[in-house]
Amino acid sequence: MPARVPALYHPTIAVGDLDAARDWFRRVFARRPLRWEETLDLDLLEPDYPVNYSFFAFVADTHWVFLCPSLHARGALAGQTRYRNVPDGMIGLGWYTDDAVELFHRLAAAGIRAHDQQGRLITDAEPPRSSFAADVLTGFTEPADTGIRYEFQQTGKRHWAKYGQEADPRLRADWAGPVLDPADPLGLRYTSHHTVVTRDPARMLRLYTELLEGEVVGEGENAELGAASTFVRLGDTVLEIAVPTQPGPETANGADHYRGVTYVVGDCAQVRAHLAAVGVSTEDRPDATVIPPKHGFGAEWRFVQEPPYPEEARRPARLG
Repeated sequence: MPARVPALYHPTIAVGDLDAARDWFRRVFARRPLRWEETLDLDLLEPDYPVNYSFFAFVADTHWVFLCPSLHARGALAGQTRYRNVPDGMIGLGWYTDDAVELFHRLAAAGIRAHDQQGRLITDAEPPRSSFAADVLTGFTEPADTGIRYEFQQTGKRHWAKYGQEADPRLRADWAGPVLDPADPLGLRYTSHHTVVTRDPARMLRLYTELLEGEVVGEGENAELGAASTFVRLGDTVLEIAVPTQPGPETANGADHYRGVTYVVGDCAQVRAHLAAVGVSTEDRPDATVIPPKHGFGAEWRFVQEPPYPEEARRPARLG
C-alpha cells in the first residue's frame, strides 16, 4: 500500500537566539514554549542525541519547531552542516508519513534525492533511519531537487501519547480540529496556509500533486508579492505556491523561498491591538495584519479574516 502523508509534522524556523525567540513567542502567541523533556520521554531516545537545541509549540492547528543552528550539531549530530550559518527564517517543512521506507523509495524513483540525519543518502539498500530513536524513521529531501528541504517522518507509536499531550494534540484520538479559545488575545481560528515563493512551480506541483496526494484547491493573485498563486492541500495543510512576476534574489540559483505562514483570525483589529500591547511591530495590508520578517525572526507572520481559497477545501488531520 502506498505511503500516506496524513498531516503536516512541523514547519521549522531557524533562530540564532533561542531565549529571545521564546520570549517573542510567549508575547505574540500567549502560549508556553515547550522544552524537550515536556514533550518526549527522553529515556526512549538514543543516549547521545542532543536535546533542547529547539523548542516546540502548538498554535491553533500547527505544531512548530524553533531551532537554534549553533546548538544543533552536537552529540549524535556532531559534524552536521545542513544548518551551519543559516540565518533566522523558515528552513523547512516536515510531514508525517505512515511508511517512510516506501515514501523515500517513491521519491528516489522520481529522481529526488534524500538524506538521513547523518547526511547519508537514502537508498533501498540504506533506508531511512534516525539518530533520535530506532522506531523513528526520518529523512530530508535535497533542496537542489525540491527547492527547499522537506522532512518526512514515521514516528513510533510509543512516542505519541506524551507528544500528543501538548506538543501536537493532533496525535490524540479525540482531536477534532482547532477550537477558538475565548482567552486567546489573537483570536486565532486556524492556519490558512504556508507560502513558498518559487520560480519553478512545476517542480512543487510535481512533488505535491503527482508524487504525493496533494490537490489544487484554489488559484489567485498575491498583490503583496506581485505573484500568481496556486493553493495546494496536502493532508490538513494548504501551501501557497507563489510565482512572482519579478523574482527577487531569495529565489536565485534555483532555490525556493519559504516565506512564512498565514493564520485566520476573527478580527485583525484585535490582532493589531494585542501585538502593539506586547511591543511587536506590524504592518497593515489591505486584507491582512503582518509581522514582517525583520520583526518575526526572518519569517513573515500574516493574520487575515478569510482564507484566499474556498474554506470548505480544508481537511482535518487524520493521525489517530
